[in-house]
Amino acid sequence: MKQIFFYLLLLNLSLFAQPEWVRSFEEAKLEASKSNKPIMLMFSKQGCEACWYMENIVFKDTGIVTLLDDFIPVYLDINKDTLPKQFTYPGTPTFHFSDASGKAISKELVGAANVKDFSSKLNKVLEEFKP
Repeated sequence: MKQIFFYLLLLNLSLFAQPEWVRSFEEAKLEASKSNKPIMLMFSKQGCEACWYMENIVFKDTGIVTLLDDFIPVYLDINKDTLPKQFTYPGTPTFHFSDASGKAISKELVGAANVKDFSSKLNKVLEEFKP
């Protein structure tokens, strides 16, 4: 009986796991300077199937959500939000990683990635990040 309760609790937690997105790069830089964390920018747009996959599959994975606790994640819609001029997007989604000053700390990631590959990218960024 305890095992069933435990598995139901884990299932329930995984259904609601998702990153806490910041909605502006300026706010993210302030948070990053206080927390000493790198920033992850996601450039997205409505109707983007690859963005949907990232938001509804990859970002629901508890391992990814846990890894993103080490970042300041920023979600920006390319059609609605103000985008930082130093970062481009050849397509959506595009992910950029920067320090609190706005300087890039890793190569961008363009397109969707599965949980394993995205996790590897996040770990690589964390290794490259030198506060």
